[in-house]
Order: sequence, then structure tokens, then C-alpha cells
Amino acid sequence: MKKFKKILFISMWLVLITGLLFTMGFVNKQQDALLCEKLSVNVNQENDLYFLDMYDVIRLIKDRGDSIVGQPKATVNVSEIEKALNSHADISNAEVYMSINGEVKVEVKQRKPVVRVINLDGDSYYIDDEGTFMPLSSKYTAKVLIANGTLSEPFIKRYTYSIADIGKDSLLNATSMLDEIYAMANYINGDKFWSSQIQQIYINKDKDMEIVPIVGDQKIIFGDTTFMDKKFKKLLTFYQQGLNTTGWWDKYSIINLKFKDQIVCTKK
Repeated sequence: MKKFKKILFISMWLVLITGLLFTMGFVNKQQDALLCEKLSVNVNQENDLYFLDMYDVIRLIKDRGDSIVGQPKATVNVSEIEKALNSHADISNAEVYMSINGEVKVEVKQRKPVVRVINLDGDSYYIDDEGTFMPLSSKYTAKVLIANGTLSEPFIKRYTYSIADIGKDSLLNATSMLDEIYAMANYINGDKFWSSQIQQIYINKDKDMEIVPIVGDQKIIFGDTTFMDKKFKKLLTFYQQGLNTTGWWDKYSIINLKFKDQIVCTKK
């Protein structure tokens, strides 16, 4: 009797599990047959970034030949669409997913430039906040620091690298100023005062960085990023004294911050 009950119990569970699997399969088939009703795109445009908008992303999807609205859910390959969007030069990250009601949702984060590099040949490109290189856009020009001067590195030889790659490679690091420019740009952009005061980083013939302020006509020789925080604090002291002392501001033509623990000024 006990054996019979055990067999009956197991049989009941097998019937329940089989029924559940059948129901799930039927529901999945119904879901796959549902048509995609809507494509929703959200593009993060914080910090006044306008490399892309919603219509650009929709056009990118359609240009690939991806039919979404009106197509069965099973035929929409969201992973391939996501992969294609993430390969775009202006996109930092894209996420594509489908809701249970057949709506395809696309979330796009744009890349954020921190500095624009212009080399000796006039070749120009951005370095973004993640330390990767990105081309200029025909649609939008980012309002960022300019870095120019004695720079020969073209975009075509650097776009496959990142600033981290340059730092790790002794040969690249020995010949490149881009990692120094990136570090300087991040410091300036991260400080409320300096981000409003400095508009340009210039690389002179000695490979020293010079910073070009919005106010004042002094040449400010910064050197490299060694003791960068101390150098900016010395420069801030100079600014505060110059602004608060009549006539003192216009006395100097060159402010040299290259040397540790001192500031060397050249009178006009």
C-alpha cells in the first residue's frame, strides 16, 4: 500500500511538472509571436552633450536594416543592436532590452570629452573622460580645453590605444605628451576656479606645458605634471596677490612654475 501511494505521489508530481512545462512553452511561443509595438530611445545629454539625440540613434538602428516596430519579438536581436551601438564613436555605453509588452527600450550614454588635441598638421581629436580617443563630430563641437603646440601625434596612430595603454608602454610613454595633457585637463576640469580661468594647454618646443588663461597676458610655464597640485596652489597665490594689489598684476610677462617649491617671474 505504501509503495502504491509513493508511486501515485510521484506520478502526480510528474503530471504537474509536465503540465507546467507545457504551459510555459505555450506562453513563450505566444510571447515570441507578439509584435513589437514601440521603440523607445533615451540619450543622456547631461553636461550639454549633443553628439547624438534620439533621432540619430533611431537612424543608426534603421540604417543597419533592423526592423523593430511591427516585427515579431523573436526576430528582434537586441544583443546585436546593442553591440552595434556600442561600436559607435560617440557612444560610451548603450543598453538595449525588450519589455514583456513588446516595447524595445534603448538607453544611450554619450562619451564626454575633456580636452581637444590639435597637432602640428592640424589633425584634431578629443580625449574623453575615460582616457580614450574620439574623433571630431560634424554635428557638435564640445566646449572643452584646447591642447596644441609641438604635438605630432595624429589620431590615426592613437585611436586604438587609451591613455592607460600609453602609460603602460615605455616606448609610447617616452614619445607622447598625451598622458600629461590628459592628467592636466582632468585637474583643471575638476576645479571650479581653474576650469573657468584656463582655456588652453600649449606644448612649447622644450616639451613643457604652458597654460593659457582667459584673464591676463602672462606666459605661464607649467612644465610637466610633477607636483601639479603644489604648482596650481602657487599660481593661485600669485593670482590672489595680483588681483588685490594695484599695478602688481601687469608687472610680469612670464610666470615659471617648473621648479619645485618656487615660482620664478620675469618682469616686462
